[in-house]
Amino acid sequence: MKDMQDTASLDSLRQQIDNVDEQLLALIHQRADLAGEVGRRKKLDGEKAYYVPSREAQIIRRLKTLNAGRIPDAALHGIYREIIGACLSLEQPLCIAYLGPEGTFTHTAARKQFGSTANYQGCRNFDEIFDEVEAGRMTYGVVPVENAFEGAVTHTLDLFIDRKVSICAEVLLGIHHHLLGHCPMDQIEVVYTKSEVLSQCRKWLQAHLPNARLEEAESTAAAAARITKEPKAAAIASKEVAERNDLPILASNIEDHHGNTTRFLVIGQHDSPPSGKDKTALVMSTTDRPGALHDLLEPFHDRGIGLTRIESRPSRKNLWEYVFFIDLQGHRLDDDVSAALNDIRKLPDGFLKILGSFPVAERL
Repeated sequence: MKDMQDTASLDSLRQQIDNVDEQLLALIHQRADLAGEVGRRKKLDGEKAYYVPSREAQIIRRLKTLNAGRIPDAALHGIYREIIGACLSLEQPLCIAYLGPEGTFTHTAARKQFGSTANYQGCRNFDEIFDEVEAGRMTYGVVPVENAFEGAVTHTLDLFIDRKVSICAEVLLGIHHHLLGHCPMDQIEVVYTKSEVLSQCRKWLQAHLPNARLEEAESTAAAAARITKEPKAAAIASKEVAERNDLPILASNIEDHHGNTTRFLVIGQHDSPPSGKDKTALVMSTTDRPGALHDLLEPFHDRGIGLTRIESRPSRKNLWEYVFFIDLQGHRLDDDVSAALNDIRKLPDGFLKILGSFPVAERL
């Protein structure tokens, strides 16, 4: 009798879940209809930017404050990322360029930002990503700009100097590396992966595979493809690469620093309106003279504007001439930030290029 009651109770709970699912689906359809209407209004108003990162950031932040904690924030973000992406596709299909092939960390970051309904195109290198976005063939592109332990991706920075693109969003992605292969670890003779990944796993490799030969590959996905034909080879790649290639994971999270994070930038033809918690990215330079760098930074200091990053790079125009990449707290339209930027423009020997303002991302 008790088993029958338990079964009846379980069936009742499942029916209640089915009812809730039907309500959720109806609400998602209602949201999609409203998003479609937003798209039509934008078209009538002549707006070209259907993707508005500041609005999406505000939605996610608001939902996180309302979240009672039953569902982790990361899961809530993932659920709404897919809902927002699906609704956005009804306004305008998005085409996203990333560093290919499928399964790379850049691909993962792109999908985290735009969801599974966008159209993705893998590119051979960073130059091609910038080319596709600058020419308008792709709506947006995703490129890595810095790693928490390895520092700046200098090639990405250099491309921003002359290219006519804007930064409209940033993505923070926790980086975890896994050892993939078909043979036991004590039989591994060679390990393939990207050079940056080798650097991030060096201590683990020395401790666990001291006799294995380390070979650089074009990408982690390419490394995984190579070991399908070499029985005593292994690759270091992401969990997504392992799943896509049906490769066993021999060891998980082998990175030397488990808090490792890579920051990616979303580039397009526009930046983002203020969201209430923003960053602005700049590139600046001045002539080589005493106090020159002080003159560039003083307008921010005087107004209490925090700088979250400063990176120098050769200008590639004159010998020993440098430009400075800076991220600052605030939006370019904020009064204090706008005034500081105007002060820099007034410098007789200064150069200023605003790369974009965008919502501050959170690591989930």
